[in-house]
Amino acid sequence: MKNKILFLIITIILCIPNINASATEIPDNLKKQADEMQLDADAAIVMDAKTGEILFSKNINKQEYPASITKLMTVLLAFENCKLDDVVTFSHNAVYSIEPGSSNIGINENEKLTVDQCLYAILFRSANEVANGIGEHIDGNLDTFAKHMTERAKELGAKNTNFVNANGLHDKSHYTSAYDMALIAKEILKYPHFKEILATRNYEIPPTNLCNETRYLHNQTQLINPSSIFYYKDSEGGKTGYTDQARNTLVSYAKRGDTEIVCVVLHSSGYGEYYDTMKLFDYALNNFKTQKLCSAGDKCTTITLEKPPAENKKSFLFFNKNEPETTEEPKTVDLNFKDDVYATLLSSDKAENITAKKTIKDGLAQVHCGDICGSVVYEYKGTQLGKTDLLAACDAGIPAPAAKDDKSKSKAINILKIIAAIVLILIFIFGMYLFVGHIKYSRKKRLRQRRLRRYRESGYQNIYSLDRKKRKE
Repeated sequence: MKNKILFLIITIILCIPNINASATEIPDNLKKQADEMQLDADAAIVMDAKTGEILFSKNINKQEYPASITKLMTVLLAFENCKLDDVVTFSHNAVYSIEPGSSNIGINENEKLTVDQCLYAILFRSANEVANGIGEHIDGNLDTFAKHMTERAKELGAKNTNFVNANGLHDKSHYTSAYDMALIAKEILKYPHFKEILATRNYEIPPTNLCNETRYLHNQTQLINPSSIFYYKDSEGGKTGYTDQARNTLVSYAKRGDTEIVCVVLHSSGYGEYYDTMKLFDYALNNFKTQKLCSAGDKCTTITLEKPPAENKKSFLFFNKNEPETTEEPKTVDLNFKDDVYATLLSSDKAENITAKKTIKDGLAQVHCGDICGSVVYEYKGTQLGKTDLLAACDAGIPAPAAKDDKSKSKAINILKIIAAIVLILIFIFGMYLFVGHIKYSRKKRLRQRRLRRYRESGYQNIYSLDRKKRKE
């Protein structure tokens, strides 16, 4: 049991690389405010979208029916596995397996839509048959897609989630939790087009291969509708859900300045999901803020490499892309941040009190671009907020040997070696052929010369008579 708990904790940490602690303990007055908040929802959570920090929680690990907020998982897999201009062809099963009267946009069997059009239909009209079509397009059938959904949720750190369909229509085996849905909702923010869709008020799907009319879609999220009593100026939109068993569910986003939050409410009644969400938005945005501590690729510091040992002085070479000439003097090298690092602070915390402690490796006489040369740790009044590695911005020092993984280069060299060996072998064989031929020719020449000398010494007649006599015999 302990090993399982440890595994879950490690999984969550790996899936949220920039989890950071709050700068200070939450004051008692804020704890009291959170405890006294009257919510209609049975479960709720507010999470910092950048750090994963939980700002408010109520029954966040309780298993609940999600209804149509399930479709956020379907949308996430579409972003991860499809191109926006991919074409989805709807099967009979995708169109006719949904409950009669449930949300749809009237798709026909064998009708075709692009993935992008499907995303708008799912997020604006919660179209169940369109979610089915996306699932079949990605994994071939809905059962495999449901398993894919659950596996991906677990990869993100979900602990109480099991999906059995792509749309969220009720099934007693189809459930999630507020915490798990927050992880899923946070992950989709990596895709800018998702936020573009949420911020859009109206969308049109033009006539298709089987529909001659334009489909007009309207964003149904009340939080971004200026004419709605639930309009919230800092809201970025969200996804609603409802079934008789799940009641009202809502996943939404809000942003104020650099602070962006994810809010999930489950099993609410009437319009309670909106009232709850607005309360939670106020609580989180008024009392917390997100501070960006550094940006990936930005310069952190500059270091000077150490001088080489005296015995290696002649072979020591420093080089830089901008300075092709060589020198025996050490060079300076910029070190850049490896990651974006964020911290969740209380609104009253002062960013100038954040300290950055740099640690640089000792004995650096050579570096290659991208080498880890140190790290930086951010703290606020003794509490660690986050850390990241420092990477060399360029090459400096002794020239790097050929990269071990430069397969194409080594392969070319090996081919040249083989060709050279073959040429040498052919030259050797040809040389031996000439040598043997020369020996044979010399031997025949000597035999002819001997016969000629004998002929001259004994006279032609004697040799002729002797030859004649031999022939008679």
